[in-house]
Amino acid sequence: MIRTKIASVTPIAALLATLLIGAAAPAPVAAETRHAALITLDGNWYLQSGQVRNDSSDGITLTGFWYSMGAQEAGIGVWERYEGSHQTLDPLTGTSDHYSTAYWGGLSLGSGQSMRFGGLDLDRIASTSPVRIDSETIDGTGSSLRNAYVEVLFSDGLRGRVALAAQSWNTTQVLTIQVASPVPEPAAAAMFGAGLLGLAVFGRRRQQATRSGRWG
Repeated sequence: MIRTKIASVTPIAALLATLLIGAAAPAPVAAETRHAALITLDGNWYLQSGQVRNDSSDGITLTGFWYSMGAQEAGIGVWERYEGSHQTLDPLTGTSDHYSTAYWGGLSLGSGQSMRFGGLDLDRIASTSPVRIDSETIDGTGSSLRNAYVEVLFSDGLRGRVALAAQSWNTTQVLTIQVASPVPEPAAAAMFGAGLLGLAVFGRRRQQATRSGRWG
């Protein structure tokens, strides 16, 4: 009788071992969903206009875009209120006319779609205390762009950022943002769950059999 019970359990144990091996193995990864954007800053307009294009996979929408001069300090670029459809963020303390970040929200750019932007006026912070703005000299070395960056937001919440190059304002910049998002295969998660469930059932049955005296 005992031999019969052991023989009947062996296939179950083998199945559980298979499930556990599968659960312990690294989860295979599906093809990555591409999150990407291409930003062109027009040197003919001293980087004050340009274009952002969604280069993501189908179904991934670009919903937000930031163009920022970054941390405020002497010698750094700053935007002056002019025109355009963007929101003004990060105001410069000590002046009501200057800010560091332009933001375009509520976008819905599908794969391959673009948005042109403009209405920006680039100046430079000559001093932060007291605040003094240099609106006459064009930066030919790019030092005022050392904190500058562009950033995008995608419809599934992923964000990507890239810094501007420290180049003259009249040099076009083409910036690429890519964000990888590997997706685990659902089959791996299902196998892991099945392995845990099988262990629980097997352990419960063995405990019940031990209590009833049917196991040696």
